[in-house]
Amino acid sequence: MAKKSLIFIVMVAVSIVAILCLVGWTRNNQKNELAKRKVKMVIPLTQQEIRIVAVEEKLAPVKQTPKEMKKKDASKKKQPPSPKKIAVKAKKSKELNPPKKMAAEQKRAPKKTERKDVRPTKLFAANLRLNNHMIYEGRRLIDKNSSVPIVQASYDRIGFEYYLKKMMDMGGRLFVGDAQEQRILAEVFVGYGSGKYKFFGLDEGKKNELDGLALFRPREISEEPLVNEILNYSWQFFKESDLRCVILLPLDKEAAILGALKEYLNKGGYDVSQFDVVWGNYFQAENQFGLRLERGRLSKTGEIVNLDMTLAM
Repeated sequence: MAKKSLIFIVMVAVSIVAILCLVGWTRNNQKNELAKRKVKMVIPLTQQEIRIVAVEEKLAPVKQTPKEMKKKDASKKKQPPSPKKIAVKAKKSKELNPPKKMAAEQKRAPKKTERKDVRPTKLFAANLRLNNHMIYEGRRLIDKNSSVPIVQASYDRIGFEYYLKKMMDMGGRLFVGDAQEQRILAEVFVGYGSGKYKFFGLDEGKKNELDGLALFRPREISEEPLVNEILNYSWQFFKESDLRCVILLPLDKEAAILGALKEYLNKGGYDVSQFDVVWGNYFQAENQFGLRLERGRLSKTGEIVNLDMTLAM
């Protein structure tokens, strides 16, 4: 009887040890899989063509280039001096009146002037909302590789956390990219809670799932605690890279912004291709979030045109 009890106790002890070993192996395996998922995959060659030319979501000081000196009319430079008045007697005044009349007519002769551009430097106010027509017009500009301005906007008025939340609500995704190599390296995963975003990790495998995103318009964010944490973590995996943290919106969203800008400028007498950059701010009014464009710069002359376009997004 004692022998059987001893055998039973030994079997129970062996079973407990086996269960503990199995649990420990499972946990180690999960940790290894998680580490592999974070950043260990080789970057495929197909991603070499993705361009990361990011536009920072903060406003830089506006530098207005001086206008070109207007050429003076050549007729003014070569205009002869006005004839001297001739003192004559009253008897001969009747004979000399006709020549004086002719001289006066010559002075009043119209001068040829160059045709000037009379486009306004301040456009009318317009309140717009994203729609399918704007998406269509914007996609046409993108598909034709048309010249379009950089849209540079600031989120200072609404705060970073709210800005990032609205970008995510519109389908935006956060990535780490290499500015020098112009490619996406990994997707960033964050979580929102208590009015603040927290960094969870990177997933390099997600960088292959970029269909439907506006690769031509990465929105760079910097100088934020969350961004600094992301870049510092990424540095251990991409030490030779010029790292940037960017947001990519769905292509239709970016296309609609360009379509709305084209429509607004056309009504003001301009073409969207005449501008190289426009500036604005994100705004939040009650339950409405959008973009307000306030200035634009003409690419040829450097002249600043005041805009007043509000786009609800």
